[in-house]
Amino acid sequence: MTRRVAGRWFVVCACLLTFLGSACSPADPPAPPPTSSAPTPTENAQEREERLAYEAAETSYREFRAEFYRVLGDGGSKSATASMKKTAAGPYLKEATEVVQAYRGLRNRTTGSLEISDVRGDGYAPADLILRACEDSSGVTYYNSKGKVTGRGELRVVELTIHDVDGSWKVWSGTGRKVGSCGE
Repeated sequence: MTRRVAGRWFVVCACLLTFLGSACSPADPPAPPPTSSAPTPTENAQEREERLAYEAAETSYREFRAEFYRVLGDGGSKSATASMKKTAAGPYLKEATEVVQAYRGLRNRTTGSLEISDVRGDGYAPADLILRACEDSSGVTYYNSKGKVTGRGELRVVELTIHDVDGSWKVWSGTGRKVGSCGE
């Protein structure tokens, strides 16, 4: 290439780059997008439904366990109480009813209370959900009909299935295992 052609080529390229550069970089920056006056919701409808279901399920679970331990402290019962039936159903209610009936038949009782902590949801569907919790019954003492201590409570991690039964969340089934701490 001759010097003359190379010089023209340089001028054309420089002009082209200048033009492209100015076209891509406007003199005035664009105005910021308008801000919305409506607040952004922190929870959508599905999240709200799930949160309310977990809250109702936890309430049923806590009410059931409080009533169950109250009945054991009273020496059992011939059948499940109205409060137990309101908050549990299925196999969970059946097994709990058998326990309170056995306590009554054997004339056993307990003292102390259960403490529930670390409750969290761990699976949700519109008709059922899973709760995990830590139950501390270490303050509970078990007595036979003669008043002799037969056992003490323990720390357990439980997993509960809660069903929507006719519009009410009820404890349906559960499993648990003894642990040294709730974090296990």
